Amino acid sequence: MTFDPSPALEVRHAATDRPTIVVIAERRLLAIDGVGGPSGSDYRLAADTLRAAVRQLRDRLARERKITTRQGILETAWWMHPELPAEELADAFADRSRWHWQQMIEVPEQATDADVDGAIADTRGGAGRAEPLLHVIRLTEGRAAQMLHLGGTSTMVGTLRALFRLLASSGERPHGHIHELRVADEADVPAGRARSILRVPIASD
Repeated sequence: MTFDPSPALEVRHAATDRPTIVVIAERRLLAIDGVGGPSGSDYRLAADTLRAAVRQLRDRLARERKITTRQGILETAWWMHPELPAEELADAFADRSRWHWQQMIEVPEQATDADVDGAIADTRGGAGRAEPLLHVIRLTEGRAAQMLHLGGTSTMVGTLRALFRLLASSGERPHGHIHELRVADEADVPAGRARSILRVPIASD
C-alpha cells in the first residue's frame, strides 16, 4: 500500500505553547454547520457523523485503491453574529452556547470527488437520513497566529488571549473565525491530557 501524508501535518506539528505565525494553504474538508457549545448534543452528533464519514472514506481508499491514509483530526471554526470586537473575543469564548460553528475533517489528497461523494452517501444511508448532513468545502486560511493549547475547552480563553496579545504587539489585526484543531480530543482522553491547536487568522490589509 502507498501512504498519503496530510499536507497540513507539518504545520500542525510546528504548534508550540508559544504563539507563532504560520501560513496555511488551501485544503479540502468535509464539514457540518451548527450553533451551540462543544458539549451540546448537536455538536457531538456532528463530530460523530464527520468521523464516520472519514472512516468510510479511508476504508474505501484502502479497499479499492490500496491507499493508506492518516486519521484526520476534528477541527472547528467558531464565530458570532453579530461579530464582536477583537478585544472581546477571547473572554466571550468561555461561553459558546450561542456561537456558530463549522466542524470539519480534512479530506485525504488522493481522494477523488467520487470517493468523497460515495463516503457521504454511505454515511447518510447508515444514519437513515434522506438529506445529507455533510458537505465539502475548500478552506484557505492564509497567515494566522497559532498556539498549542494544553488542557480541555474550559481553559482555552487564556490561550486565545495570548494569541490576541501577539497580534496586537506585532501590529497585526485578527480577521475571520477562531479555528480549533483537536489533536487529542477531551472526549477521548482526560481533560488534563487534551491537546488542541488554536488559530486566529490575520487580516491581509
